[in-house]
Amino acid sequence: MKVTSASPASSVYPPKTAPASASEKPAAAKTVSLHGDRLTISQAGMEALAGKTAPQLQTMTKEDFMDIAKQWPPENQPQLETNPYWEVDPDGSIARKAYFESYLGQLMETESNVKSYYAGAYDEAVSAPIDSLAYISGKYLCSWSDYFDPSMPQTERQWTHHQLYALLTDSHVALNDPYALAAHGGPKTSAQMDKTAQQAVKDTLDALLRQREGL
Repeated sequence: MKVTSASPASSVYPPKTAPASASEKPAAAKTVSLHGDRLTISQAGMEALAGKTAPQLQTMTKEDFMDIAKQWPPENQPQLETNPYWEVDPDGSIARKAYFESYLGQLMETESNVKSYYAGAYDEAVSAPIDSLAYISGKYLCSWSDYFDPSMPQTERQWTHHQLYALLTDSHVALNDPYALAAHGGPKTSAQMDKTAQQAVKDTLDALLRQREGL
């Protein structure tokens, strides 16, 4: 399947953050060696360890440090994220397959809708009394042509010419065509297709979990 965009897609910019003020200097960090392993502790961490274990860091082993970490209060322990689908998809292959099948399926459906919309204009072009490409140029681009269609708005004529040219030359069709896709809710953004694909992954894995649990 060949896909492209006939007009520039909207840019996505990373969120901007305000520059740190002169008074907001990053806290200094200290790197110590634990018998071959290197450990970096922030300034806040060093202050928390002051008078307790900091003097021992240069001589303690990694095992000693892990024993100390296990004694930290629960609120300071890192929270580990669990994967509820690990039992049914331990390597993530099912999730990846479901995601790409859904995303690709959406692209193919959009392409089919575009081609269906221009099917009549395509048949007209291939049966024109002159060369098909010359015909669509005259009808949709050249106001002086005997084939020109003034009843169609300029932007729509440009889209029609672009899509017909793609169909006649077996090249890329645009999937962000507002006219061809108006009856289908308009062109989908990548974010919308991603959301649909993510939901397809969840539905697939949830079904496997229910099957495993005998529901």
